[in-house]
Amino acid sequence: MAKLNDFDARGFRDALSSFATGVTIVTATDHEGQSVGMTASSFNSVSTEPPLVLWSVTKTARSAPAFKKAEYFSIHVLASDQTDLSNKFAKSGADKFAHTVFSMNENNVPILEGCAARFDCKTWSVYEGGDHWIIVGEVKSIDTETKEGLVFGGGSYAIAAPLTTLSKSDAVDHDAEGLVEDMFFYHLSRAYHRMSNEFHDAVRDSGLTVAQWRILASLHGQSTLALSTLAEQTFLDPKSLEDILGFLQEDGLCVVSGEADSRIARGTKSGHERVVHLFDLAREQESAALEGSSSEQKNATRDTLKRISIAQ
Repeated sequence: MAKLNDFDARGFRDALSSFATGVTIVTATDHEGQSVGMTASSFNSVSTEPPLVLWSVTKTARSAPAFKKAEYFSIHVLASDQTDLSNKFAKSGADKFAHTVFSMNENNVPILEGCAARFDCKTWSVYEGGDHWIIVGEVKSIDTETKEGLVFGGGSYAIAAPLTTLSKSDAVDHDAEGLVEDMFFYHLSRAYHRMSNEFHDAVRDSGLTVAQWRILASLHGQSTLALSTLAEQTFLDPKSLEDILGFLQEDGLCVVSGEADSRIARGTKSGHERVVHLFDLAREQESAALEGSSSEQKNATRDTLKRISIAQ
């Protein structure tokens, strides 16, 4: 573990990434009447009386002046099915509201649809916080939906799934109807947690983060992928992907080239060698988990999971 005074910007970001947060999109209108919006995970509650929340925007962001001067803004808590929307609003320079379903509220703030919750705010105060502006808002109205929130941690998107502690010895009445233990989703979740926790421990023991492993695994064999495709395969938002690729490129584990939306990443021999043992470990764990299953059962399980993963 690094000492308090023994870290750099990269180590600081890596440590922060271990704190999982929700994902939001903040919207407002600039002085010319143009809609502005950006993805932000720096959202938090401040007070209940009066109801205050805060978020922060980097001073170098193109929309920072607009948010700093805006009288009203809205914070949208994204639902678990809104990763594409999060990625869209995380990009710099693009017309984020093009082909996006939204409306304007009474304070002329863009309102996005399909979110888990929304906080409509009036700016309470703006503070300087290093390279960010900290914006505090007084909540004037809220809107909530019964949707699961999107989570971001370790450089990638996730959903908040409850940890399960049911052991093999726990008695279950399988004749009863409607038990969660009889649901496919329940066992799929438990299987994922069991296998991923053990494997991700091995990834971290090898000196990689889980997000770095996913990138290098996708570029295995010196493959070349568009950054948009790589973001989708690794569950990473574009900014985090760019940051991590920058670190990996510094270490000679990948090469990034191209301009703007045509940027690509290519694996290297060093990157391949860095993760080849993890592929071997993954296969060993798969074999152990499926021990006793026939080839037909293994293929059927794999085909079922593939169908689920690509279902629209």
